[in-house]
Amino acid sequence: MENTGDPEFTPRAIFEQGTLRRQQTVKILEDVLAAKGKRQVRSFQKKYEILEAFAVYREIIKYYIILAIDYIRKRILILAEQWVEQGRLDSVDQVFNLKYDQVVQAELDANLDLRPLIAANIEFYGQFNQQLNPPSLIDSRGFIPSLPRKQVSENELAGTPVSPGTVIGPVKILIRPDEKPILPGDILVTRATDPGWTTLFLNAGGVLLETGGTLQHGASVARESCKPCIVGIDQLTTVLEDGQMAELDGSSGVVTILK
Repeated sequence: MENTGDPEFTPRAIFEQGTLRRQQTVKILEDVLAAKGKRQVRSFQKKYEILEAFAVYREIIKYYIILAIDYIRKRILILAEQWVEQGRLDSVDQVFNLKYDQVVQAELDANLDLRPLIAANIEFYGQFNQQLNPPSLIDSRGFIPSLPRKQVSENELAGTPVSPGTVIGPVKILIRPDEKPILPGDILVTRATDPGWTTLFLNAGGVLLETGGTLQHGASVARESCKPCIVGIDQLTTVLEDGQMAELDGSSGVVTILK
């Protein structure tokens, strides 16, 4: 995350702001329920206390998986350094072109020739790198639905609204998460995101994604972060330009290019 020097946009400050909004919302709900009787309030408070105590554990499985992956990765890098010294690899990074079972086999068999395995893997997976413009939406069966598009004017783009709200700001187009900083108020524009992009959402005023549906990573993080978000806008990263001012309406799914 870019350090802007603004104390209101640090991760801790954003977390505390979210905590305060949650507490204020709980108080509003308690006041609404109070009109229906004390029993309704007590029931709500009890369920809320349970939620507050245990909601954090929804991430514990992911946390331990990440720890395990980190341990395995460090171990593989140690092996890769040894294999470079032994002349079995040309560089440490080549180890990531091996499958996990091939790494295990190579550790057990010092005579296993790794270069043909690497070449075969690169050739196989290389055939999937030719698709530079994947479908905007595809389901688990491989079906690509054709969705009707909203009627929009020349300076508008339409997609699927996934997180409500309206924001106006400069668009910032990224292909990789480390490509350039996202400053407070920027509209993050990319094809799709994974957990490595999550910190960029903190500064972003809104999010526009070229591919995917309502349950993809970027859409879920945008909703949890209360950021307006639209997904499934064809050719989004090629139509928009860095620095263009745009209005993102996360309720209607329409992006208006202002200049």
